[in-house]
Amino acid sequence: MRFIGRIEHFGSLIYDTERKEYIPIDQDGTNIILNVSSNVDLETLYYKYFSHRFSYLNFKSFLQLIQSIEMIDKDYNSNVVFLENSDLEFFLNNKFISAPLKVHIALTYECHLKCRHCFSNSGKKSEEEKNSELSPEKIMEFLDEIKENGVFYVSFGGGEPFLKKEFIEILKKANQNKMNISISTSLSSINAKQIIETMQKENIKIQEFKISVEAVNSKEYTNVRGKNLFENLKNNLQLIINYKKENDTFIRFSFVLNKQNYSFLPNFLSFAEQYSADGLVFYPIYNVGRAQEHPESFLTNQELEKIQRMINNMKERTKIEIEFFNIPLKFGKNGLYNNFGCGCGKTTIYLDPYGNILPSGMFIKYGSKFSLGNIKEKKFKEIWKENVEKELNKIEADPKCNNCMYFEECKGGCMFRSFDKYQKLSYKDPTCTINPL
Repeated sequence: MRFIGRIEHFGSLIYDTERKEYIPIDQDGTNIILNVSSNVDLETLYYKYFSHRFSYLNFKSFLQLIQSIEMIDKDYNSNVVFLENSDLEFFLNNKFISAPLKVHIALTYECHLKCRHCFSNSGKKSEEEKNSELSPEKIMEFLDEIKENGVFYVSFGGGEPFLKKEFIEILKKANQNKMNISISTSLSSINAKQIIETMQKENIKIQEFKISVEAVNSKEYTNVRGKNLFENLKNNLQLIINYKKENDTFIRFSFVLNKQNYSFLPNFLSFAEQYSADGLVFYPIYNVGRAQEHPESFLTNQELEKIQRMINNMKERTKIEIEFFNIPLKFGKNGLYNNFGCGCGKTTIYLDPYGNILPSGMFIKYGSKFSLGNIKEKKFKEIWKENVEKELNKIEADPKCNNCMYFEECKGGCMFRSFDKYQKLSYKDPTCTINPL
């Protein structure tokens, strides 16, 4: 079946296995999809269930819409299979989605680089450390498990994911599960060329390459990353461009901004345009991992505001999609959750190489304090159900945010930054400079 659905408190979330995207449907639309068929008279169905909700014209318009995307066929038979969920009532009562939308999977913390800002302290690891990581078989088992729970967006990162043993087999499994796959990579490892060529040969479909570039000349690249592999990056970018010619792939460049490099923003854009990137994403440096050794690199709120203005100007003169992880955030705009704080632990989660599930990768700084559970010890379904009762999903909104015009989409900003600064999840993001109306 092309469409796979999850019943949710707002209606349903339906995944299109061909277009590799989620489609949120409200409760009325969900009830129509569940009840319509070639054996049911449309007028009878409308007047029995929906006439008090909306007009017959709107009813027919919705049917035409879902027919146009083949969610139902011309005879009104549904092409959606809804997953069974024994805990559905629990999630409905708590108004919490039955599974996250996306899982970020750190396959390994092994890395050939040693970046100054690396949040996970990735680098050269001992054999003992690598042997304690999840096996490829366990990762593939996990991919099957989240698929059964309706999770189809996966992001593979690290460390350097290209260095993970049997990485290609892991990608094949995700492809077999018809998942939307993103890979976060430096694209500079010694085996990158081999991996990319194998992807093409094996017809492995990747929806997004998120390439951490960090610098656009050899000197700065070496300063940030510890090795001069800038030529490797540029050569492998050509391979990715060739891969894109045969695949519907989004190329996104990422940069971590700090006090020393943010003035080079226009250069970063020029580099992205030169190498046919579709998107650019900028992250402010976080006080976590190896970055803690370089406090002189941290950005002030005034510098963040200056960066935002620079990026706004860049957006006006390029077709490249540009994002900046800055206040106000956009987490709440999809309406999938009502809690305070960003989407970490609500719509997205992070799986570390050792099996621990965290709200986001940044929370590795606090060890087990924010662990939702370990997939070596519990099934994912059990971990996610227990997550509903965790502290980060029960916090009250910071009163300073309540009257802000951006509150519904920002939800108070980044919970990690709040906790890291104040040791409180319930405080608004400390990088916020917006005065509530």
